[in-house]
Amino acid sequence: MASVLIVDDDPIFCAPFVGYMKKLGHQCRVAQNFSDGLGLAQEFYVDVVFLDVILPDANGLEGINNFIDAPSSPEIIIITGKSEISGAEMALKNGAWDYLEKPPSYDDVKLTLKRALQFRKNKIVFDAQDRLNTDFIIGENIKLKKCMDIVAKVIKTEGNLFITGETGTGKDLIAKAVHENSKRAAANFVTVDCTNLPDNLVESLLFGHLKGAFTGAVTHSDGLVKQADKGTLFLDEVGDLSGPAQKSILRVLQNKKYRPLGLKTEVECDFRLISATNRDLRKMVEEGRFRKDLYYRLVTYHIHLPPLRERLDDIKLLTRHYIAKICDQFGIHTKDVSRDFVETLILYDWKGNIRELISVLHSSIANAMNEHKLNPHHLPVEVRIYCRQKKMAANKSLGRGGQENLEMEDVKFPCLKEFRHLNESQYLDSLIKLSKGNIERACHLSGVSRSGLYHLLEKHQKKLKPL
Repeated sequence: MASVLIVDDDPIFCAPFVGYMKKLGHQCRVAQNFSDGLGLAQEFYVDVVFLDVILPDANGLEGINNFIDAPSSPEIIIITGKSEISGAEMALKNGAWDYLEKPPSYDDVKLTLKRALQFRKNKIVFDAQDRLNTDFIIGENIKLKKCMDIVAKVIKTEGNLFITGETGTGKDLIAKAVHENSKRAAANFVTVDCTNLPDNLVESLLFGHLKGAFTGAVTHSDGLVKQADKGTLFLDEVGDLSGPAQKSILRVLQNKKYRPLGLKTEVECDFRLISATNRDLRKMVEEGRFRKDLYYRLVTYHIHLPPLRERLDDIKLLTRHYIAKICDQFGIHTKDVSRDFVETLILYDWKGNIRELISVLHSSIANAMNEHKLNPHHLPVEVRIYCRQKKMAANKSLGRGGQENLEMEDVKFPCLKEFRHLNESQYLDSLIKLSKGNIERACHLSGVSRSGLYHLLEKHQKKLKPL
């Protein structure tokens, strides 16, 4: 018996659908709006969610990740009308299991549900057997979890891994995680900085040389490929490889052999290749700036890391982790953080991603001196100014609307997700004050179920306390 949640506001559809689910032997719960559905998914264990696209308080397609991120991480089956088919297809890219067109035939429902539950069963067994050592990768964001699912699959093979993402997203940490969880973990993890491979030294650095092989070769030297034997070779910023370097790497990947300078015979090599870049290698291939044959050798598996601005729900975890780490380096007690400190960090755009976050936290801790709690005024001035402008822009756009707001600079205007987060938080503050901390009155005023309201309060780190 599985636990099924139906999120749909059409009683004519829901009544017979619930009856059919129960006939199949499954436990079934129903929510008529997005908030109540998400509240039930947070409160109860759910295997499968049948999610309508058009709901009174939200678009189901935009909320897929919210349900996937629930404690039981259920499989999502989209229920859609004919006019929404294109959107439902997009939902598959966001993690939905499948979609059914209304009104679905019960044979299709039965088959789709059966396959989703079988997939879920296999996934749970896989997860139980394969716990990765990833203590150095911090976050619970659904996009990051999807990346780690690929890591779990990659470590069981010898295929090459290609990692993409903006600067500072942690591509090197993913590469390290693959190495440390693979059967090659006991051997070396060797990083090649492709931005610093001069053409005249490429073969010497990669393949090594014998003493006297060229002017200045006063000693024998093992190359980086030799050092990575039986282990992992990590080509960091592979998009910066010059043409000659690309040719040299391709030859090794094709033949699994190389020739150190000064040696007449080839040497066999055995390594796992992982490469990473912040560039668009496909575009570079099309423009003739990167070898197509090398590109296809690199990309057996592909992981794209999300930027920090798409992982706002991880800001608090990352902040606490790195504050503890930095304070330990400084030899001081770990500092606490205020709620508005974290909220300010969430407003920032993080063009430098996690690397920039670490730098900002370093500065904040240094600015705090002997204070035990970090507040917004400890942040670097440029961060405070940016966030203040963004908050003012959000308040102006909410208060005025109209053409005047269209003239504001893009850098000051918040994205929709940040705008919603900010105003949700302000709404909850007003609701708590107006209801005087009474849960029944708060539910009545907001029109949100108890479970849905508790979910929102937990999301924004707020509590209903009698005032």
